Amino acid sequence: MDLIEFLKTRADAYGKKVLLLDRKRTVTYREFDSVTDNIAYGLEKLGIGPGDHVAVMHPNDIEVLCSYYGIIKAGAVVIPVNTIYTPREIEFILSNSDAKALIVHENLVSTVRKIHGDVPAFGNMIVRTSHGTVEESLVYLLGTALKECPAKKMEADDPAIIFYTSGTTGKPKGVVLTHRNFCFGGPNIAQNYGLREGDRTLAVLPMVHVFSVASPFFGSLSSGGSIVVLNKFKTDYVLEAIQAHGVTWFPGVPTMFTYLLNDLGDNHDVSSLRMGLSGGASLPVEVLKKWEERFEASIIEVYGLTESTGLVTANPVYGIRKPGSIGITVSGVQARLVDSDDRDVAGGEIGHLIFKGPNATKEYYKLPEETNTKIRDGWIYTGDHAYRDEEGYFYIAGREKELIISGGYNIYPREIEEVLHRYPGVNEAAVIGVSDPVKGEIPKAFVSVIKGMVIEEKDLEEYCKSNLAPYKRPRIVFMEELPKNTTGKIMKKELPTD
Repeated sequence: MDLIEFLKTRADAYGKKVLLLDRKRTVTYREFDSVTDNIAYGLEKLGIGPGDHVAVMHPNDIEVLCSYYGIIKAGAVVIPVNTIYTPREIEFILSNSDAKALIVHENLVSTVRKIHGDVPAFGNMIVRTSHGTVEESLVYLLGTALKECPAKKMEADDPAIIFYTSGTTGKPKGVVLTHRNFCFGGPNIAQNYGLREGDRTLAVLPMVHVFSVASPFFGSLSSGGSIVVLNKFKTDYVLEAIQAHGVTWFPGVPTMFTYLLNDLGDNHDVSSLRMGLSGGASLPVEVLKKWEERFEASIIEVYGLTESTGLVTANPVYGIRKPGSIGITVSGVQARLVDSDDRDVAGGEIGHLIFKGPNATKEYYKLPEETNTKIRDGWIYTGDHAYRDEEGYFYIAGREKELIISGGYNIYPREIEEVLHRYPGVNEAAVIGVSDPVKGEIPKAFVSVIKGMVIEEKDLEEYCKSNLAPYKRPRIVFMEELPKNTTGKIMKKELPTD
């Protein structure tokens, strides 16, 4: 099955049921199928065909999802472009991806026009106005009405979306995800999250990231659920949407759960919420426990990455959940922990986390060396270190590149961060390794404090002394807020190392 047939089966099954809604409109399953047919037809009239790449640069909106699926129905490949990128970064994505067209919101056109290079996508620029739709923009551009596009038949391994990673370790690289990846991943997510036809979720994570597309969108599309689309994360917006729309599950990154916990008031009704879904980074155990108590809903911790179409492991919805664990492998996916010689490590020992399955990327776009290094015999090498307990639950120890070696000792930042989060008043904590003339590296902790509270540095240092071995005790620096990317993940590379 390809994604075109995948949507047709859902439209036939759920017809007039609402798939997407925001403050201004609702779109049923049948309407979404029709709208995306029209967009595909318009793109074909512009000369976009199977295998072509079409970039989308647009803030979160129902129109983004319509554009993505319209591109896929034209047999083309979606290239999401982050709206906060500079002209230099945008030019790199558009050029590197070989995009032939660009769908862009009118408010971002001025940024795009600062690019002076020869970018083929500018030859087919579809500008969506604030008060119009992508369909209307195509009608205006073509001077003719749109109609249903004859269905294409795509192969399972044909690319559907190329997500460019955030570039935390260098230039962004394109992760190629196929029709097979999403046709497997959507139902797999729905099954492992226990999603139901009556569920409503929030799409507030940026749609340039796989988490937002894979979990709220494809998870809901697979289960007959509905998606409330918000253009950005603000705690007031999220809490109001939960109450107004009866949202039952909320996917987010750890910082979002922290902010929601801090801002939940007695005037907010979140009784419809059944669960939160935390991914993208490690959720401090203390935050998890407090959030579940305040919201009277469970948090399901999961693990995935762009290369996995969103999901590798998850805590069981109806089984045993272990705080601090990323859970067990989801159905159809294999995971192993190996040493530097690719030998499986013993239970309880830390190893390199690798996985394989129908959800795994087949390649990095135009990067054969990277592909051969990180994808071996179908196994994806994640760059994460983890260990597994006797019941098969995985626990992330830290990123391979974040490992701190201090005086011969291995230190994983997460252990220190968990200790810091248990101290009253700590809002966020991030630990990195910094150079030391004697030990090579030492841990340095950056801490933000909950608004209205005060933490004395000497008191926090004493707390660390009581909870950490001497070589793990960090230098502590207080910040008003830690730097984050568009998903809310803390950007450790932007923390000062001096």
